Amino acid sequence: NLRLFKAGGASLEYFEAGSQTPVVFLPALGCSGTTYKEVIDLLSQSCHVFVPNLYFSINNYAISRLEDYVGVLQEFIKIKKLTNIILIGHSYGGAVALKLAESNKKNISKLILVDSAGLPVPYSLTQLFYLLFVKTWHELKYTNQLSILGRLVWDFSFFVLKSLPQWSKTTKEIGRVAQETQIQFQNIHVPTLLLWGKTDEILSLEYAEKLHKLLPNSKLIKVEGNHDWLLFRYKEFGKLCFL
Repeated sequence: NLRLFKAGGASLEYFEAGSQTPVVFLPALGCSGTTYKEVIDLLSQSCHVFVPNLYFSINNYAISRLEDYVGVLQEFIKIKKLTNIILIGHSYGGAVALKLAESNKKNISKLILVDSAGLPVPYSLTQLFYLLFVKTWHELKYTNQLSILGRLVWDFSFFVLKSLPQWSKTTKEIGRVAQETQIQFQNIHVPTLLLWGKTDEILSLEYAEKLHKLLPNSKLIKVEGNHDWLLFRYKEFGKLCFL
């Protein structure tokens, strides 16, 4: 069910499903709960899943700073009285999850990062958009899962359309996140599981190894698949989450 949470000047749309153990799932940039329908359905069988849509902002739909997202999510966790949270972040959502884990030590019991951002990338913003195209091209092979691929493309296209009025701000912030280190890794001590696609087009295995070394209490598992493997191999993802 899609719901709305308001904190200060920001409105946070989120999906909620299931019961028992709280899971906060932070999607990739431009994606939403609908993108991860199969993942949410699977997790909600044993967990109480919350999936915020990270394309919200204090200023319309342009992407905000990591600190802005964390501020709203901190308030969300407080109002919802969530404790012992399993925090999951995919791609850009992983960078937000890292920043949240850095500043919220008492409420998070486990951190799961899936092909996660969080470190500077060795290429330009133009190259990043090219790699997004390459990623989508590779995913055309999932001909037996066209509904998942269709939702992924549709949700990202919706994000782009919503961002057009603030496109310069959006691209500037994406570039800033891609080129700057904003995470204080030495402050993150929660048990962390890194799940990484062996053929990730955007964030390589070398990138994953760097994150692994920086996180003092982490384990890295490499899986078959690309940057969005968890969407298409969601059953495997579900099993790995609860090893």
